Amino acid sequence: MKYKKAFLFNPPVGLYQRGEDRSQGVIDSSSATSLRAPIDLAYTAATVRRIGCEPVIHDYPAESMTWDDFERDLAAFGPDVAIMSITTATLERDMEAFERIKTKYPHILTIAKGAHFFEVDLKTLDLFVHVDYAIRGEADVIIPKLLTALDEKREPSEVLGVIYRNGSGEWAQTDHDPFFDELDTMPFPARDLLKNELYVRPDTGEPQVTIQTARGCPASCVFCLTPTISGKAVRNRSPENIVDEIEECVKVHGLRNFFFRADTFTIDKKWVKALCDEIVARKLDIQWVANSRVDTMSEDRAQWMKRAGCWLVAFGIEAGNEEIQRKIRKGATKDQARNAVRACHKAGLKTYGFYLIGFPWETREEIQETLDLARELSCNFSEVHIAIPYEGTPLHSIASEMGLLDEHAVMGHNYFDSPPVDTVHVPREEIMKMRIQGLKSIYLSPRYIFRTLSGIRSFTELKNYTRYGMRLLKNLRA
Repeated sequence: MKYKKAFLFNPPVGLYQRGEDRSQGVIDSSSATSLRAPIDLAYTAATVRRIGCEPVIHDYPAESMTWDDFERDLAAFGPDVAIMSITTATLERDMEAFERIKTKYPHILTIAKGAHFFEVDLKTLDLFVHVDYAIRGEADVIIPKLLTALDEKREPSEVLGVIYRNGSGEWAQTDHDPFFDELDTMPFPARDLLKNELYVRPDTGEPQVTIQTARGCPASCVFCLTPTISGKAVRNRSPENIVDEIEECVKVHGLRNFFFRADTFTIDKKWVKALCDEIVARKLDIQWVANSRVDTMSEDRAQWMKRAGCWLVAFGIEAGNEEIQRKIRKGATKDQARNAVRACHKAGLKTYGFYLIGFPWETREEIQETLDLARELSCNFSEVHIAIPYEGTPLHSIASEMGLLDEHAVMGHNYFDSPPVDTVHVPREEIMKMRIQGLKSIYLSPRYIFRTLSGIRSFTELKNYTRYGMRLLKNLRA
């Protein structure tokens, strides 16, 4: 293998959620989000190991490290290939990493991965002269195929899911690689290369591990990247395979807190029960969180999950106006949201509500309905995002057709404090102010403060809630 060493990294340009291509938010601007491990890089590191390539992983923002640290590590390791995880919001700044690599080590192959490349206008890539290849699919599957093809002196045009320069020096792309179905055959992520203590559960401060339990979602939400990056068919790992990985984390790494990453964890009722039963049967004594749609949560699911160690469920509630729910094709109602939150609380599970405002058609009154629902539900944690029309989503086409989206307008923006577009009725500056006012109405209400403080069980929890509370107060003053 020509490519003997792979340098996988998140560049030192700020704390963003990079491990999941559909979630690209800036951590410090969120209300309660904690940084999760770069599971995308850990999976890719594991798959390139299989072809004889030695990987390392560096998460520079998580370690508060600088460009000097980056260059020192690069020189010390001496890689043949560099693989960077990007976000749309940081893309232009991220590319400084490849510029620094190519300036000193032009022989190193540079590969970029991230949701931005799945459906991208190739002309925009002319801005990034130091990229050799970009991946438009599941990087952990495609990158080993690409390195193997190049090692065998085959053309990149033979590898599906790749953006490359053709013989004329122009950008070209191959067809999408079919989504990989045999997830049980994937190696477990290379957690030995991660500093797991950096990625913690927000309340207790204990290390929290990401477990990829499934990929894909059958829903058609206009704002969501999932159908593009993971497909509409749900690809579940077997419960036995998932719990094998959990068991390795417990016994080898001493890790007992988990985020079960799936596009909709609760969508398959039988699978949820089988997984919960497998966890209970092995007596692993773990705690975990998962996400859900409100129309796939029931009292029995909540009870199974609680019995197996779940402590929190996150819901994409999105909108409080039924017409907006119809337009965004979410297919859920306010009553379903109420019932789902109630079912979780009855089972002793905490809830995390996610809401989305700033859709192209939204009025001030419709945005306020969403904020009112968030206050009514009063989940243990709440997050208000501003809709971003990412390339590859129907929302991008809608915003463009409505004349709201300038060319390349999405790059450099995020869904907390830097939205790229107005709605027809509300300018973006007002949308940001409404978001902050909505969060204030939730987090600063006496009911919420009393309930949160009365639920704290240790000094460590008090300290961590205080830390997150101070971050929230700083953001609410913005």
